Amino acid sequence: MNPCVKIITNFFAWCTLIFRNGKHSFYQMAEGNNINDNDKIKTSVRLQDTDTEGRPSIYLFIFVNPLSGARKGSDLIHLPIQHFRLRRLPQIQVEIHNYLDPKDRQAGIDRVNLIQNKIKDGDLPPIRSSSDTPTTSRAAERKHTDAAETMPEATGRISEGVQTRHIHVWSGGGDGTVMSIFEMLVENHVDLDLVFLSCIPFGTGNDFSQVLGWGRTEQGGVIGDNLESLEQLISDRFEYSEPARLDIWQAEMTSYDGGQVRLASEPKTTKRTRYVAKMCNYMSIGVQGYVGSGFEKHRSKKRWLNIGVYTIESSKWAFWRKFPTLNNFIDSIRAQDGQQMLLEVPSTFVTPTRVNPGSSSNGEDHQQQNHPKLATPAIDLIIQNIPHLWGQELDIWGEAKEGLETVSNRSGPTDPDLWTPQLANDGKLEVIAMENMMSYLKKLANFRDHVARVGQFPGPFEIHFREPPETATGAQPHENTGCLHMWQRRRRNKYERKNVLGVMVDGEFYRIRHPQRVRFERIAQVVTLGRSDQQKQGRLVRDEKKRQDGQMYQTGATEATEATGAIASSSS
Repeated sequence: MNPCVKIITNFFAWCTLIFRNGKHSFYQMAEGNNINDNDKIKTSVRLQDTDTEGRPSIYLFIFVNPLSGARKGSDLIHLPIQHFRLRRLPQIQVEIHNYLDPKDRQAGIDRVNLIQNKIKDGDLPPIRSSSDTPTTSRAAERKHTDAAETMPEATGRISEGVQTRHIHVWSGGGDGTVMSIFEMLVENHVDLDLVFLSCIPFGTGNDFSQVLGWGRTEQGGVIGDNLESLEQLISDRFEYSEPARLDIWQAEMTSYDGGQVRLASEPKTTKRTRYVAKMCNYMSIGVQGYVGSGFEKHRSKKRWLNIGVYTIESSKWAFWRKFPTLNNFIDSIRAQDGQQMLLEVPSTFVTPTRVNPGSSSNGEDHQQQNHPKLATPAIDLIIQNIPHLWGQELDIWGEAKEGLETVSNRSGPTDPDLWTPQLANDGKLEVIAMENMMSYLKKLANFRDHVARVGQFPGPFEIHFREPPETATGAQPHENTGCLHMWQRRRRNKYERKNVLGVMVDGEFYRIRHPQRVRFERIAQVVTLGRSDQQKQGRLVRDEKKRQDGQMYQTGATEATEATGAIASSSS
């Protein structure tokens, strides 16, 4: 082929990719021209272009964790072109970034900040659906309307609620990736009131995606022939979604002196007594934390294998190791100042090294107060923000008809007469206890009439834990405790004897040795995009309609504390 003809042909082919990018075309050109990762096209629009060139009005940033779940996200980050426009919705600019690549991640956040500044300066065209008639009555918007009119004709549409924000940030990964993306936005001073947050589920459980109504995982390949699958996914999200607010919580986990707070994937020699995790789904203290620690050691690259690994680890605990009783770890649940008792948790095993077994870690005498009291043993304590559990659409709080006998002397947050319907945007967390493995299995098998609902706690509040024997007030290590005590101690679970607690927060697993306190505080509220069409409406969208009752959702986006100031460092 004549060299000049080849150059001209390649030039027009690359230009076509900006609007008509196909998977096969990518790979054919990559083969013919020896294109590698360093030659990827990083942009399809320049903000310095003229007003009549037709700039996008919506920017979709997809931050992908290529290691999540079955690693489907790796297909996205290996596309030869990472920034492109949609054929159905050419007013949308799509940009893909590898979250695990520091350079690419920073490039993505720099672009988000750039678009944020353009919005504040009024330099972006107005958002309109394909069916809208361009606005010509306002002279100030005329130049942007001219730009929009020069775009190729769109065949898709954008729902009315989605047309209110220019920036969309999606996580491509599991539940843990969602919170990592949120932290990234806050740390880089992105105004959350300008952003819609959503996800493409590539993880194992994907509770966040399911509560939005987008399903547990993407079936088949996410790209498809000629990018049809990816284009269909994005187009559907913009056409069939509605905004819904979601509370973001901070769980600050601390240990006593000589203790440790670490990720399950970290070495046992890790020296840390405090860790701050972000949460939008739920926390499990007990069962899932213990099982997940073993799961992390054997996690595979295949999602179906991960499910098998989790099942095997669960069986080990259920039929061999046995879960420890949380009553011997947890002392109480208290209000934010640590003084007001909201729930007392009596131990099933009285440690004789205590001077007063009825006193708490701060010296308050439980036995002299008529506090609400956990009346049954528990192997798992679930602290819920969303009505979703275990990677399944389970509303065990709302469906429960029995189980109030779990707490005696109910008052305050434990009083069911004061409870409101469970919502993910009301500044409250629901606490549920699992008494034993049979109770756990019944919930999984859809027998949910009896649920041990402990209470509905507005933040901030704290879970306090008992002092370890070697640090307890009045401990006498050399005291002869007698044969009965020694026999009881040997019967205790080894994690109970070592005072090691398993915790799961939004798909991330932790081990705490000598736990002291877990403090919950709502730090922000984001606006997500949930599914809303004739076939299905996401739970968060339903919650939003109940909560708002006709009010505009934008007014609630800053209802929580200022996110940029409230986010603490994740560890110390």
